[in-house]
Amino acid sequence: IRSSIISFANVINNSPNLGDTRIEGLDMRMRRYKNEDRDNLGILIEKLRKEPTGDSTSFELNAENVQILNSRYSYIDENLDKQDVVVLDSLNIYANELNINGANIDIDIGMLRGYEHRGIEINNLSTQFHYDPNKMSLEDMQLQTPGSLINADLYFNYELSDFSDFENLVQVRAEIRQSVLSSNDLLAFYDGFGKDQILNFKTRLNGTLNDFNLEGFALQGLDRTEIYGDFKIRGSFSKNPEEFSMDGSFSDFNTNYYDLVNFLPGPLLGKLPENLRDFGNVNLKGNTLVTNSSLDADVYLTSQLGSADADFVLNNFNNSSTSTYKGKLIFKDINLGKLIKNKQLGKTSFNIDFDGGGFNPEDLNTQLKGAISRFTYNNYTYKNIRLIGNLRNPLFNGYFVSDDPNLQMEFNGLIDVSEDINVYDFEASVDYADLHTLNFVSRDSVSVFKGDVIMNMKGTNVDNAFGDILLLNTSYRNQNDLYYFDDLNITSSFESEVRTITINSPDVINGEVTGVFKVNEVGSLVENSIGSIYTNYQPKTITTNQYMEFDFDIYNQIVEVFFPEIQLAPNTFIRGRVESDESEFRLTFKSPRIDIFDNMIEDINLQVDNTNPIYNTFFEADSVSTDLYKFSEFSFINVTQRDTLFIRSEFKGGKKNEDVFNLNLFHTINEENKSVVGIQRSDFKFKDKVWYLNENSNRSNKIIFDNNFRDLQIDSLVMSHQNEEVRLSGTMRDSSYKNFKMKIVNVDIGKITPEIDSLDLTGTLNGNLDLLQENGTYFPITNLKIDSLQVNDTYMGNLNLDVEGNEDLTNYSVYALIKKQGLESLSAIGDINVAGNEPLIDLEVNLNRLNLSIFTPLGADVLTDMRGFASGRAFVTGNYKNPDFSGSLRLNKAGLRIPYLNVDIDFQDEARVNLTRQQFVFNNIDIVDTKFKTKGVLDGTISHRNFSEWFLDLSLNSDRLLVLDTQADKDALYYGTAFIDGEATIKGPTDELVIDVTAATERGTVFKIPLSDTESVGDNSFIRFLSPEEKAAKLAGEEIDIPEVKGIELIFDLDITNEAEVEVGVDKTSGSTLR
Repeated sequence: IRSSIISFANVINNSPNLGDTRIEGLDMRMRRYKNEDRDNLGILIEKLRKEPTGDSTSFELNAENVQILNSRYSYIDENLDKQDVVVLDSLNIYANELNINGANIDIDIGMLRGYEHRGIEINNLSTQFHYDPNKMSLEDMQLQTPGSLINADLYFNYELSDFSDFENLVQVRAEIRQSVLSSNDLLAFYDGFGKDQILNFKTRLNGTLNDFNLEGFALQGLDRTEIYGDFKIRGSFSKNPEEFSMDGSFSDFNTNYYDLVNFLPGPLLGKLPENLRDFGNVNLKGNTLVTNSSLDADVYLTSQLGSADADFVLNNFNNSSTSTYKGKLIFKDINLGKLIKNKQLGKTSFNIDFDGGGFNPEDLNTQLKGAISRFTYNNYTYKNIRLIGNLRNPLFNGYFVSDDPNLQMEFNGLIDVSEDINVYDFEASVDYADLHTLNFVSRDSVSVFKGDVIMNMKGTNVDNAFGDILLLNTSYRNQNDLYYFDDLNITSSFESEVRTITINSPDVINGEVTGVFKVNEVGSLVENSIGSIYTNYQPKTITTNQYMEFDFDIYNQIVEVFFPEIQLAPNTFIRGRVESDESEFRLTFKSPRIDIFDNMIEDINLQVDNTNPIYNTFFEADSVSTDLYKFSEFSFINVTQRDTLFIRSEFKGGKKNEDVFNLNLFHTINEENKSVVGIQRSDFKFKDKVWYLNENSNRSNKIIFDNNFRDLQIDSLVMSHQNEEVRLSGTMRDSSYKNFKMKIVNVDIGKITPEIDSLDLTGTLNGNLDLLQENGTYFPITNLKIDSLQVNDTYMGNLNLDVEGNEDLTNYSVYALIKKQGLESLSAIGDINVAGNEPLIDLEVNLNRLNLSIFTPLGADVLTDMRGFASGRAFVTGNYKNPDFSGSLRLNKAGLRIPYLNVDIDFQDEARVNLTRQQFVFNNIDIVDTKFKTKGVLDGTISHRNFSEWFLDLSLNSDRLLVLDTQADKDALYYGTAFIDGEATIKGPTDELVIDVTAATERGTVFKIPLSDTESVGDNSFIRFLSPEEKAAKLAGEEIDIPEVKGIELIFDLDITNEAEVEVGVDKTSGSTLR
């Protein structure tokens, strides 16, 4: 100790003045002994105030500057459980104006550094310190640690005896200015705080450490936490966490799950429900009372899951399985699905009273009453729902009414799947349910259900459920039809282990399933029974000792409700038996008709018996109709021999059943558990030519594939006829590699193309169709050549066709060329794009003297002898199935004949025909009849739909043109030679043409109408003379009703001149005529 004693007299007078004092290595030990009211320093000061005689005297000590270096200070209270109240090591103090006056101490501490024994490093503490027996103050205090900086005025009021229970008895008043507090310093007092959490705050504090008020509290910190309000806090320093409570009035409170658990991981991490983090940052205004395990709140809350007005009590929130709650909630757009981890649920708005518990789905048990204005489930938002009942996952017992436009129903009853045996006991009356709009049914664009459902069942799953389901007055409407039935009863019962499921509906279906079986193993049960005929089959693992017998009669098309692509006619039945251990499978199925995937099968008889030594499967059908081909007398039979299933199928096909098919196949399973389907020598007659499959009966001609069709190998399938051959081979490995090759050798295309009206093709086809895929990239290439191509008996030359696809098979480059003796009569180049929903074509077609006679069959009996040559350019664009055409053609030596009129017409050379969309446009083309050389002008259009469904809209104008030149015939309705001056139109589809002539007859006209002996002029339906009244009306411009005439209709509005001759033959024998 170094000191400057200014006056020894003052020392003698008990009032020393030490001046500048430096103390190094001080070890100051203050202690309050057991059952003592004061500590040893207080007792010392009290003794210094007394004379040896015991009389009181004053004691005063002063020092101007005080330095205490490398020292230690401790305060031990033997009356506490933790007796080390304060222990400071490495203590350094720089202070001024020390004054000790009796029991009063004042000092201006400029700097205090040290290490508190709990682990707090004090970088600096400065304050105006005052102490006396009843109060202590630290004014202008600034306390700095590595993480905290506290600016405050602190005042403590007490009796000396209060130090025995400092947290509960010493009154504290503090004015805390803007300060920073690190949770690392709080860890010294409570290990439940998290590390490295920073808070910025200010407030006013009154009370004891275990019962104080915070006024004007403002806090910002952690990540996104802000708190503003007034609070009353109890039990902060209590040994018992249950004594903690905070009664707060929040003007604004923003926080989130992560800030809470990071700041207080001890009491909250793992205990605060994790689904609260989905709320995001929560903003709260209102009043709350929080304890260690409860929350009493009357608040308005907003979050990223929605907003709510809440007045409730929540208990045991730190244990989600035992938490309870009661109150009222008004939620707006709360994301319920995200809160309870159910993706089928969405935003919900409701006003509801609740009383229950549980946050996790398995613990949910709540009484509910209220209205739901919005409830999103399965991507549909329901509206106008009222309910009252108990919600207990997974149980609902109560009543609710839905008045949603797409769900109008009432529900009353119990759904309880929470116990050992679940209970379904309810009645539901559905006035209207649009299952498609509600997203329960996607396969039907229209899906409306109506009816009453009464269910009384028990069980934990479909394998042990028993009871009844009754559907009353039920209807279902989809885009195909309306299905209605009065009642349908489904009953499930058990007798020991044997289960019986009965379905009974007088107008829909009757039958039952009996046996010992698991519903989810039925598919594998049947598969194992069928696969058991193969030695190498590896059965699927299923429960042993299962069997199932079934027998159903189907009265109407109920199957179509569940599978719209399948329609069963009434009087269909199915029955059979399947076993697991014996692998027995028997099935009988008969139906008058099945419509399946737009195909029709009539009079079906299917028999399956895998134990039958004669056959395992027999199938026959009277007829099978598809869009591409029609079959009849179809039969199919198979039998197993030595681990191989041999198949024989016979049927006829074609429009006249002249195609005959005799197919021999086999199926087995190899040692790698892959299926092998082979083709034995088979034949079929198509268009009067016999083709063979595997004509030489070799061991190739088979397909090998695994159960998932991921790996597939085609081993040289060969179809042949004499020297003509089509060969297919290839390999596929999962989805990354494919290599298929088709080779065509010397095949007459007329033998393999189906019959098409007005199109007859011949020619020798050679070429390759190759498809290679490696690592997702495709390399498709087609090279085909048809030598000596003939179209409708017209020799065209040789056709070359090259097609090459891009790497993802979305675009194909096409090049086609028809060449005859050096002349390229047709060439086409362009692309076909299949990337979208509809394939698109973009071709440029060039014609050079293309022979038009190939189009003659398109005119049928209406237009024949089409001839001449076409040259020009056309563009084909748009929808591949029905493209548009544009361009222009020049006609040379062109003409045609109209058989009904026996008129043959030539077009002028270089006549131009324009192509627009799907029309041939004739713009005033000069024509001449080839017999009399009369002339006219042709104008109008010929339309088509993809070169079918032809429609004519033509007009002829002339001052003298031949329009009829026929001879007498026993079946002729008219004949003669007619020349006109005027206009004729030809309109309509080719099978219902209307030829309308408005003209005057010209010289040379002779028109004759023969009648039979028994008919008069009016008896001929093809001739109708106008009455005088009708003629007058027509002249006045009025429309008159003329009966429709089918086929070729001729309408003549002729002005018969003196140069024409019209004769009606009355009697051929007598020669009687009307002329």
